[in-house]
Amino acid sequence: MTEQQATTTRPSLEPVPLAAGALGWAAMGAAAYWVVVAVAFHWIRDDLAPCCAYVSNYARGDSEWLMQSAFVVLGFGWMAIGIAFARTLKGVRGQHWLTAFAVTAGVGLLVAGLWRTDDLDAAESSTEGMVHTVGSLIAFAGPIAFGLTAAVVLRRTVRWRSLATPNLWLAVATLALLITYTTWATTIGDGFGWWQRLLVVLVMPGWLAWLGWQLARVPQSRTGVWGPPTH
Repeated sequence: MTEQQATTTRPSLEPVPLAAGALGWAAMGAAAYWVVVAVAFHWIRDDLAPCCAYVSNYARGDSEWLMQSAFVVLGFGWMAIGIAFARTLKGVRGQHWLTAFAVTAGVGLLVAGLWRTDDLDAAESSTEGMVHTVGSLIAFAGPIAFGLTAAVVLRRTVRWRSLATPNLWLAVATLALLITYTTWATTIGDGFGWWQRLLVVLVMPGWLAWLGWQLARVPQSRTGVWGPPTH
């Protein structure tokens, strides 16, 4: 076996803590919680037209705590993915970047959830609103960077190589939708909300749930070693 082949195959066969699969399930649960809460707020806050309001605007009002909790839970979901891949890809070059970007996304969501955005009719931005905006930008940048990095790092393993291209396309889709809805909001106005919901209620939680499922579905032996590598 050549040195390059050893680098490619060995990490996928190394013992992996059983917690990796549990973290995958946790990520799926976090994604599901976010989607259910975000969708429910279209009825809870029916005074906000989906076409013309940000999902973050739901974190204001009598039930603001529920929307804030969804941000926090989703943040922990991304952190779970980062930790799971840190254990699963131990020894793979560049793995630490995947973990760092997933955790960064989680931190951004925590910040965006704990510090709320301003009301739509606010005359000027508050300090809390500006902190929320920074957190949101980090929450978007983290998964994009994760996807671009995964497109390179996962190709270095046998088992996870097939996930490289989907992660790349999901990163590109996230960036494209982010640019679309932010540009739409500042140029056209009405309708930007639908583009944002396509991103934050479908694409991004779907991505997280898919990653979680990939981790949870991989069979493990009783010794904690992954089964034969998938070619």
